Amino acid sequence: MTKIISTVLLLGTMIPAYAQNAGSVGINTSKPEKELTVKGTMKTSGMTLKDPIEKLGADENYSFLIKSPAPQNKITSYNDSFVPTTPAPINMIQFKITCNSDDKDWIDEYDTKINSTKFLVIIASHGFTQPVYTVNSNWITPMPEIYAYSSNGTWKLRADYVGFSTDDALPNGVWTLNLLVFDRTYAKEFNTAQTVNTSGTGAASAPLIQ
Repeated sequence: MTKIISTVLLLGTMIPAYAQNAGSVGINTSKPEKELTVKGTMKTSGMTLKDPIEKLGADENYSFLIKSPAPQNKITSYNDSFVPTTPAPINMIQFKITCNSDDKDWIDEYDTKINSTKFLVIIASHGFTQPVYTVNSNWITPMPEIYAYSSNGTWKLRADYVGFSTDDALPNGVWTLNLLVFDRTYAKEFNTAQTVNTSGTGAASAPLIQ
């Protein structure tokens, strides 16, 4: 009869738990806080989180687990207190942009310098400091044209009351644009042209997401 003996090598120092944490194991720590506590980095081919999710203690902080797409399939931990100056999966950025003296309510192409291949930009809300009017009729309601668009690798901003202007006696207008900036790793962008019939109704030929 042939006996096969398997040898398992554990990298790092594995220290059994103290009596008060019987049944727990610590790697690079003599005081494991859970059944398995690793002080340092860990590499695994898979991870499963089971309910119930434990509530954080008063002295604990959160971490956001991020899984990159295939083929990397890496899980990283994000916490704003760790890297406060680096982008999060979802970011809020506010721009206050002063218009020029020629057209006091117009921004044609403001370059945010935000990489459009890495991030997706959405204008969440806006504000403008000056009243606007039209020379054609006092009954027309001014409607702003505001959007973000990708050009030459970065996100540009446009904001304008088309066909309207501010009073010449007023200072240059200031736009406040609040942007939501998503990491494209965790967001998808769908662009599709749709046509409705003469009655004004219509439907997409197929669902874009499901």
